[in-house]
Amino acid sequence: MRRFKAFVTALILFAMTVLIVHIVTREHAADDPAGYALWDSEEKSLSYTGLTANMTDNMIPVFASSELQHGTETIFHPCRLFADTDFTPMLIGVGYYQSLGHSVTLSAIEDAMPVRKAVLILSPQWFRKSGVVDQAYTSRFSQLLYQHMLTNEKLSGKTKEYISERTAELLSPDPQTRDRVKLDEAVLLMDQAGPVDRFSQAVWERFLTWRDEESIVLRQKTVRVRPLQGLYTEKPVSEEEGHLPDSFWKSMLELAEADGAANNTNEFFIKDDAYARLEPYLPLKKGMNADALKGYQTGPEFSDLRCFLDVCSETGVEPMLVILPVNGYYYDFTAFPQSARQAYYEKIRKIAQEYDAAVADFSGDEYTKYFFEDRVHLGQKGWVMVSEEIYRFYQGETPAA
Repeated sequence: MRRFKAFVTALILFAMTVLIVHIVTREHAADDPAGYALWDSEEKSLSYTGLTANMTDNMIPVFASSELQHGTETIFHPCRLFADTDFTPMLIGVGYYQSLGHSVTLSAIEDAMPVRKAVLILSPQWFRKSGVVDQAYTSRFSQLLYQHMLTNEKLSGKTKEYISERTAELLSPDPQTRDRVKLDEAVLLMDQAGPVDRFSQAVWERFLTWRDEESIVLRQKTVRVRPLQGLYTEKPVSEEEGHLPDSFWKSMLELAEADGAANNTNEFFIKDDAYARLEPYLPLKKGMNADALKGYQTGPEFSDLRCFLDVCSETGVEPMLVILPVNGYYYDFTAFPQSARQAYYEKIRKIAQEYDAAVADFSGDEYTKYFFEDRVHLGQKGWVMVSEEIYRFYQGETPAA
């Protein structure tokens, strides 16, 4: 009897310790919401605790991919441009994030969003015939976010079924995680698990939550924003109460133009250091895409995009799709057909129209100089122009692009 009482006492003390740690770590996870939102980190985008604890009433999530990792050392990138303003985008995504993963994340965090809006920046390269690659999806998969998606009662059974089937397919490189996800679904979605499986699932979910809370707090403590270096280190105007007037965007665009003229002096109007890395391979790339008559027009990414918009519709989140262009100078060099490019843009526009989604359409900027940092990622002017449309969407204005 004494041993049993000792066991119960130890169990109670352990539970109290876990609860205290949970409360403390959850509180410290939101020590700096703006800093967290603008932090360009893979760990940040995978953390349910970090994303939900730091969502504020001047913030909307901006979902993207590797774009968010490029240009962070300049004042043109959102992590610098929006610092100390009346708006903070919660930047979510790094390389290999695409529509399906963002559908899971939005489903998991939407209940913590005071502002019911979300932006999805679409990279044309997502829409290759293969769609998101299984290894890429697996490497960016958060089981904790997935569990919270499963328990979101706003989502329809059809949407959850689509996410489940696609996830089972794409987690094939990681059978252990795939089996755990199946257990999550049996317990949280289908209510078909026995008591042992339920206990096992609950313990694992508690462990994932504890690990998420602990790791994101510790990781934030070690992060420091790198000091700006280069041509421009300060924003051009002092904004009243953080608001960004039209004059701010005009000034920023002028700076981006000047920076591009100084640093993008090649035939593709990309950063000169990016061109230098590309130049040795140009003989192999000239005309290589002449047969891409259906380029970016087929594949599962379009269905994954519809899934993201279904999540928005079912949860009451107003979406804006940002249609990024391709670099017209480079794509002409590779002979990627102009007809295929235009067909891709039009397909995205039609899907947006189906869902009554706002669109910031930059398809007409294929030949805008200094729009790109390299062949595919946003550069000086690209980031300023896209950021302005995100800000105007947050303010309730109709996208002009």
